[in-house]
Amino acid sequence: MPEDSLKPVATDTVAKILFAAEVEFSVRGFDGAAMKAIARRAAVSQALLHYHFGSKDRLYEAVIAQRSQTINAERLALLGAVDRNADHALERILEALFRPPLGPSGGQGTYTRIFSGLVVGQERERALVRKHYDPTALAFVAALEDAVPGADRATAAMSYTLALGALISVIGRDGRVERLMGRRGMQSFDAVLGQLTCFAKGGVLALARENQNNQNHKRRKS
Repeated sequence: MPEDSLKPVATDTVAKILFAAEVEFSVRGFDGAAMKAIARRAAVSQALLHYHFGSKDRLYEAVIAQRSQTINAERLALLGAVDRNADHALERILEALFRPPLGPSGGQGTYTRIFSGLVVGQERERALVRKHYDPTALAFVAALEDAVPGADRATAAMSYTLALGALISVIGRDGRVERLMGRRGMQSFDAVLGQLTCFAKGGVLALARENQNNQNHKRRKS
């Protein structure tokens, strides 16, 4: 291929490649997605794909980096607006955690399988989570520790982890919940967000109470 055909291309072309890769990784998983299929979906040459991203591993990380940056920026903006001393601080923290990945920032379906797979993936996925999600996760752990009476660092970290698990169970919006409910049609975004927040709030408060009771028990014994 002539050298001129491998010159840097416009940002919109790179965006097309990233979107095509996101779709292929979502539908076929990392192992099933082929660079040739991604190039075809993006309507670019496979050589151009390799020029910009080098390998499938690097392209996969670029997809996750781009989407996680969007999700995390919205999460941190929402979290930063929470008054941690207010009566509804816990609900607002949980909404800040859940709203971005459930909404437009989360890709509205395209990225959800990738997002879910990161939580239960192999070492490649665990490394990407550490790099692209852990810093924001630590901000939420700190917020939960500050806002919830009886929560220490360990309780807040477990609360965050279990809340994330609840999010993963509904983020795909595949209709299974509605089937189990015997309902036709999808629940609204606000309904899902409200139910998820309510469920997670109950769990966080229960863990905090248990931790406080354990601490009181230890003090009485000593």
